[in-house]
Amino acid sequence: MIYLIGGAPRAGKSILAQQLSAALKIGWVSTDLLMELLKVQNTDGPQGVWNAEPAAIIAKADWFSPYLERFIWGANSMAENYIIEGVDFLPAHVAQLAGHYQIRAIFLGCTQMTLDRFTQFPGRSRGYADLPAEMQQQIVADVPRWSEFIRQESAQYGYPYLDTSGDFHQCLHKAEAIVTADL
Repeated sequence: MIYLIGGAPRAGKSILAQQLSAALKIGWVSTDLLMELLKVQNTDGPQGVWNAEPAAIIAKADWFSPYLERFIWGANSMAENYIIEGVDFLPAHVAQLAGHYQIRAIFLGCTQMTLDRFTQFPGRSRGYADLPAEMQQQIVADVPRWSEFIRQESAQYGYPYLDTSGDFHQCLHKAEAIVTADL
């Protein structure tokens, strides 16, 4: 089984992946790492410029989709179960992959992002804490719109979506329960 945790930035995807990995005793990777590896190879693709417009989100995910598929193919060949999380795929891509692989997916968003929340849950990415204040404000402003886009896409393709704006830890517990239901 391949577990895909997608969604908006700063919504708890990496934390959920880490928790699921420990609970299920399986490996995981972030698409952030896969994108960094592609940058090292100077692969022509979307640059690391922040752009939360739906057209840009779709274009980046479409560009990344063949790489994600190859990674899933490899992970599926080497492990019975694996978790992949990140912002670099959308429900449409998961629907395509589900025709070839056993997949469970969930998408996370945060429609009530604040600067306090942004700094309170820094995640594992070192880059966020050192961003200039205006960039942090831009991300805080964009995450709710990105989340709404993901919510709509998830509904269109029938994948669960969870807004982590409430009690963060309780939301992640609920997300884990959704992903592991019937296991």
